[in-house]
Amino acid sequence: MARPKKLIHFKITKFKNAASGTSSWRVTGTKKDGTRVRKNFADRAEAVQEQADLEVEFAGGQEHRKAARTSLGPDQLSDAEAAIKLVNGMSLSTVVAHYLNLQTRVRAKGETLDQAIAFFESRYRPETQSITILNATEEYLRTRQGLSEATRANYKTGLLLLQKKDPNKPVHTFTVGDVESSLKSYKNVRSQRSFRLIFSVFFRWAVRHHYTLENPCARLDKLPKELTQIAMLSLDESKRLLYAALTYGDGTAATPVAIALFAGLRPSELTALKADDIGDKVIRVSGGKLRRKLKRTVPIPPVLAEWLKRQPFTGVPAGWIYKLKQLKKATKAAKWVPDILRHTSISFQTERDKNEALTAFHCGTSIQMMNLHYRHTVDDDKAVKEFWNLTPAKVQAAKPVIELPTIRRIKWPAKAALRKLVWSKPLVHAAKEIGVSDVALKKHCIKAGMDLPPAGYWIRRP
Repeated sequence: MARPKKLIHFKITKFKNAASGTSSWRVTGTKKDGTRVRKNFADRAEAVQEQADLEVEFAGGQEHRKAARTSLGPDQLSDAEAAIKLVNGMSLSTVVAHYLNLQTRVRAKGETLDQAIAFFESRYRPETQSITILNATEEYLRTRQGLSEATRANYKTGLLLLQKKDPNKPVHTFTVGDVESSLKSYKNVRSQRSFRLIFSVFFRWAVRHHYTLENPCARLDKLPKELTQIAMLSLDESKRLLYAALTYGDGTAATPVAIALFAGLRPSELTALKADDIGDKVIRVSGGKLRRKLKRTVPIPPVLAEWLKRQPFTGVPAGWIYKLKQLKKATKAAKWVPDILRHTSISFQTERDKNEALTAFHCGTSIQMMNLHYRHTVDDDKAVKEFWNLTPAKVQAAKPVIELPTIRRIKWPAKAALRKLVWSKPLVHAAKEIGVSDVALKKHCIKAGMDLPPAGYWIRRP
């Protein structure tokens, strides 16, 4: 019986390349799914291998691996295949070249690659810890020791600007642009300088705690120099201020005003001042902006000694800020700044002593800061001499014209009569009879321990 004829579905055709004149072999045919095959090979053996693979595929048999030319032995091929599986799709030659480069660099230091990795693992620490600006601010304020409540409030207000856009933004992602964006609504140079200082202190703390790599404030553009118009009280305004302090209310504001005016204390230093800090000849200044217990001693001039003799200092009185606002109106000053009493004192001290260094030393500042922010010129020597003689007796004798708000004394009814009044008509009408507001009447009744009609009482009552 004759052998059946073998069907060839793919054929090999030799052809010559017109450009190079070399011979090539082309495999052509059609797969079972109708796909046309047309492949060119420079080597006949490769064309034969491709033809065989296509025929096996057409017949439905298992596809065999293509033969490839290589100089590797069987063991080396197996090793290469295992290595390729380990590199997870990376180029094996790239991996080997990188490894050899690392090995060369480590050997140049006299160590092995394993030793270098062990050294790194034992000493490595992450460069930053991720923490949100909200949590970092809370931690920063909680861990600050020795801050006054006013300073703490300033820090809290300033850092809220950084949280405004996104409180969950990580601290290490803040850039110069973020800081500038937080400051852009402030046109005043002093405000920008204050907030930039708060930001810078916070970010320096964050760097120390590894919450960020750098302080972005260090790369902000420099602010223009602040050329401020220094405000101070004239001699007449100082007289009105002292006379107003003597006559306003019970006169308890007079001694603190005199200390600020004749000793040049800062507002925060005056607020922190205690009776024990005042000696016979000097004032021991501590507190305020200070972190340490003692900062400086300020000599008590004769004029201030007279004010302290009239009424010893026991601390700033209750409602000091409100009282100072009323005294400010009485001076009729054209310009008033928070440190105006210190400005006035430094200006008159400098003219009296003719020694900038001594004045700066007593006032706890530098000559440069004093001339930039505090000192004004006083051309009249007679006015300087008169200023340092503004004793309580001379101020009261001069009686300068001032305008102060009158303190109206309210005559409250007896407790029984008041109880009868508030239960006979609504608080609004009862308050009009006494001459106060309904809020003031309610506070007075609560302070006296009186029961008041509940909400809706007068609506429900027939």
